Amino acid sequence: MTETQREPEDVRSSGNDRPAGPPRPRRRGKGWDFGFRKGGDLNRQGALFLFGLLMVSGLLASLYLGLVSYTIIQARHVQDLREMLLQIQAINAALEKQIGEKQQNLFQQAIQRGFIPASQVETVGP
Repeated sequence: MTETQREPEDVRSSGNDRPAGPPRPRRRGKGWDFGFRKGGDLNRQGALFLFGLLMVSGLLASLYLGLVSYTIIQARHVQDLREMLLQIQAINAALEKQIGEKQQNLFQQAIQRGFIPASQVETVGP
């Protein structure tokens, strides 16, 4: 193999994992420079970014508060429904007791008037 056909090897300097050669220059002035690096005032790009960040955080906060409020309202509604259910169940129990007492009184009045219970009636066949 000739030297032109060989792949170039990664030459490392002793003691470092970086390749040998001149250091790469830092990129200044590109990226997120809001004017603070130069000691100046906030530039237009920085102001728009901060305004957008403020608007997004406000939107997320309002959505969160809306969701929490809706959840609390629904929980109170469920609590009210449970209390109403307990009240209705208590009323139903009282009504069932009254019906049982009335039924017993009617049964005794029917026996006093000469009617016989259905369990004592004999069936007549054809």
